[in-house]
Amino acid sequence: MSFKDYPNVFQPIKIGSITVKNRIHYTPMVACVTTADGESNQEMLDWIGMQARTGVGYITIGDTQIDKERAQCFYGELDVTTDKYKDGLMVLTEEAHRFGCKLSIELSHAGRGANPEMNILPAFAPSYLPIPGAQQDIKVMDKEDMEWIKTRWAECAVRCKECGFDMVMIHSAHNNLLGSFLSPESNIRTDEYGGSLENRMRFPLEVLETVRSAVGPDFPLEFRVSINEMTDTGLVFEDTLKYLKVAQKYVDNICLSRGTVFVEDAIRYLCPSYLMPHMINADYAKIVKENVDIPVQVVGSVCSLEEAEKILNAGKADIVGICRGLMAGPTMLEDAVRGHEEKTRPCIRCMDGCGAVFLGAPIRCAVNPKLGRETRFGKVAKADTKKKVYVIGSGPAGMQAVETLLERGHDVTLFDKADKIGGMLHDAAAIEFKSDLRRYKEWFIRQTQESPAVIRLNTEVTLELIKSEKPDAVLVATGASYIKPPIPGINSDNVVMANVVDNGTEKVGNKVIVCGGGLTGCETALQLAREGKEVTVLDMIPAEDFAKGQFYITRSSLMAEIRDSGVKFAGNLKIKEFNNEGIIVEDKTGNIMTMKTDTAVIALGTKGDDTLYRQIAAEMPWDTYAAGDCLSAKNIYNATFSAFNIAVEI
Repeated sequence: MSFKDYPNVFQPIKIGSITVKNRIHYTPMVACVTTADGESNQEMLDWIGMQARTGVGYITIGDTQIDKERAQCFYGELDVTTDKYKDGLMVLTEEAHRFGCKLSIELSHAGRGANPEMNILPAFAPSYLPIPGAQQDIKVMDKEDMEWIKTRWAECAVRCKECGFDMVMIHSAHNNLLGSFLSPESNIRTDEYGGSLENRMRFPLEVLETVRSAVGPDFPLEFRVSINEMTDTGLVFEDTLKYLKVAQKYVDNICLSRGTVFVEDAIRYLCPSYLMPHMINADYAKIVKENVDIPVQVVGSVCSLEEAEKILNAGKADIVGICRGLMAGPTMLEDAVRGHEEKTRPCIRCMDGCGAVFLGAPIRCAVNPKLGRETRFGKVAKADTKKKVYVIGSGPAGMQAVETLLERGHDVTLFDKADKIGGMLHDAAAIEFKSDLRRYKEWFIRQTQESPAVIRLNTEVTLELIKSEKPDAVLVATGASYIKPPIPGINSDNVVMANVVDNGTEKVGNKVIVCGGGLTGCETALQLAREGKEVTVLDMIPAEDFAKGQFYITRSSLMAEIRDSGVKFAGNLKIKEFNNEGIIVEDKTGNIMTMKTDTAVIALGTKGDDTLYRQIAAEMPWDTYAAGDCLSAKNIYNATFSAFNIAVEI
């Protein structure tokens, strides 16, 4: 493809009184890199600079509270509630503008979703409906509270305007304060602000009217909504559409999202995982676009410019929002213009890195170790001395090490005892629904093969080889091996390993028990269930702890898919033996039983092997390093960061 294949993406668009240079929006993402008090700093400035350098038309800074005493929900979010930090805000707008990029900011009130550890006053909400894990001390808002909130929202919007922001976004999605007024699930008031849709949207519309009056008619306002909360009794699309038809008179751009942060089954629609389709909101956006008179923007797992162009070309939206795709692949727009889309690092939609902000940590990306660390690693410095570096193992850690070492200017040789590079990524990406990971695998293999590194396959590195060839440094990334414990009968014909089931080299019967309630076991079970198998996942840990190491939003998506597929869980059972009938297990009380199955699938995890590292380190203690699963079998995030953090210092 080439630049000419994107006739819509690179067209400018008017949003109110301003013109944005293209149709790509870097959507709101809280980076959690400010000071603890919310003051902008060098890390925040460099975060904005990185976003602007991508070439997007405009950026919206994520979830920024208009009330610092009741509504804080993210550590390290900007403070726009006081003039004290205006100078830092002005520097941010200046940074975006020097790249020809517009800057907006998402002004929000968390409502009952406020973090109880961060706030000193009761949370505001339309009704007393506390949420587990969030603020339990809730003040049901009266009219005086509503007036106070409207004034605060307007003051913050004006302050942002004074600091040079081109727009502000009013956040009315995901069941935050405005969204909770709108939703019949969270608004059970009986006054003029509850009951009918007309009443429920009264306060959000009053906020919009107040902000519009404060900032004036020519200052653009964005407006973010959930098109559907995806809960049994929550906000539905038909009501959202009616709401938008009225709200559009106050705003200049509508941003369409989906879901709510407070219901487990619905939160997966905010940040769709690798289990869900791409472009999940585009069809909804088309209907909205047909019913309003202002630009419509859509988000929801749009992961490439090709997908953005597809949406725009079909007339489903005027602007396309991308966030995770740009965090993983910041060169996305430049690569498209130059006709080299294949160079853009793909997002794997895991949330192991970017989900950290929900847990109070700064923004990171599992496949882009520079993200959120632009101040230190925005440009990797050349090494003072060029070295001959050997990397042993070509999985994600090994390939990341090669990439970083080459940036440092070293001569790099990559070894693998297999006949192809990629390591365990080949097995990890084999399941049908893991297409995002397959794209990443193919991208990284291609990047590595096309790099200046020397690649030596079918070569098992030994200490003798290292001693004879005398590299200056060695980075061992030999990965892990699959665990197959010495349980009686485990080598029977009806017992197979999960990786060979996933990659299709072994078939299973109609009734299957997957042994192992970790992520691999749950994913294998889901795939088999989708193929029509009767599947049970078995483990000695409690069933409620299955796949517990996965990031909670992604895990909720996986658990929902597993539930819908009919997979059964059997926890607190220890495997004693495999036989022709199935699996003999023991429960916590000592009862022995046989679980009948046609096929038992072993998914009992992996174990790192650092034997080679220890052998070489004994001879080269200062210049030998280990990265990835060979030290601790974890995930791609761990492989990426451990390899980068070592290689960037060699």
